[in-house]
Parts: sequence; structure tokens; C-alpha cells
Amino acid sequence: MVPFILSLIIYCIHTLSSAAEEEKAYLALSFGKTTGDYIQFTPADMSPFQSSFTGCAWIKRQHDAPNPMILHFHPYDEIIMGSNGYWNQAKINLQVRGRFPGKNVWFHYCLSWSAGGEQKVYINGEEVGSTSASSSNLQMGGDICLGNRELTPKMSGFIFGGQLFKLNLFSEVLSSSEIRQMSEAGMCSSIEMEHETRKLKWERILTEPRYGNVVEFVPAECTSYIMAKLDKMMSLLKEI
Repeated sequence: MVPFILSLIIYCIHTLSSAAEEEKAYLALSFGKTTGDYIQFTPADMSPFQSSFTGCAWIKRQHDAPNPMILHFHPYDEIIMGSNGYWNQAKINLQVRGRFPGKNVWFHYCLSWSAGGEQKVYINGEEVGSTSASSSNLQMGGDICLGNRELTPKMSGFIFGGQLFKLNLFSEVLSSSEIRQMSEAGMCSSIEMEHETRKLKWERILTEPRYGNVVEFVPAECTSYIMAKLDKMMSLLKEI
């Protein structure tokens, strides 16, 4: 009996620890509306994304810059993820303006790309645009900037000024069904955390240097979800 109880305690402690770690992933970021509000860092390793990747995030638009940038990676060729639908790799552009929800509405956005293949944009699980992709692999080096362009000076035309949640980069082209499942599961689901190819993780981005007015918060949509999971773990401990 004693070994069983000890095993149950260890299980609960491990589960609570995992839940606490997972809770960190439920922090979103709100960006101010000036050129000084952004995150910029040097990624540890971008090599997993050299020949293919998928970038996904939950986005809420709250600002009207001409070319708002959510993510800008700029070594030589560049990745641009913007809330107006602009993503550019090796100077091949994919424009899907007019297909995004209006302001103050969360929506799910994914871009998949493969060298010599295609790049596609998905909004709320549905493909809204595609084009051929350059045969060149993604160049290494450079910084990632969230909220404006990576280059200096920052410019008002590139201000994001909205809210960002669960931005992850996967080292493969996710299928349309996987992207649809991710979107349909909702922003509070942990489905994206189950992918082994999730190499640039939102949890890591949350630890990177912030400049200006970039504030973390728990989306109201996820508060009850998180509390329910923690309550379940506490109930297990009380039963011991």
C-alpha cells in the first residue's frame, strides 16, 4: 500500500509540475502602438527550418499600420509574418489582404513553406492563398523581431500593435488536416505542444528581451480552462 501511495504522490507532483510549466504557455503578449514596442532576439538555432517550416499563431489585430509585422527574420533572404497577410521568403510574396477578420477578434494563422515547393497561408484552418516557393534554403544568421521589423530604425509603418498568442515554428510542412485540427481545437488547447517538430516554441519566446510596452497576460478565453486543469490536480492530491 505504501509504495502505491508514494507512486501516486510522485505522479501528482510530476503532473502539477507539468501543469505549471504548461500554464506558462498560456501567456499571451500585448504590444503597444509605438516603434519602441517589440521583442528582438537571436534564435539559438534556425537550421531545422532551412528547407521547410510551418509558422502558426493566434492573432488579434488592434492597430492599422500599412504593413504590420508580427515576425521578421532577416539574415539575407527573409521571413515576414504580418497581420495584413504578407509573408515573404526569398523575395517571393504571398498576399492575402482582405481575408483576415477585423480588429479585436482572435484568429488562427498558419504559413507553410518548403524550398522548391509551395507556400500556403491558412486562416482559421482554411487555406486562403498559395504560391510557388523559392528553391533556395533559408539562410542562417540574423535576429528575430516580433512587433516591428528586425532592421534599425524601427518604423511606424511596420508597427504590429496587437495581441499575440502561441506563436510556434515547426520544422516541417504541416498538413492541411493538422492545421485545421489545431484551429478547431481552439486557442486554449495544448494540441500544438504535442508536435515533435515544434522547434521554436512560444514558451521560449516569452523569455526573450522585451522593449517598450510589451505586456504578458492570460487571455480571458483560457482562464477557466487553466483553472479547471489545476483544480483537477489539487483534487487528486486531496484524495491521497
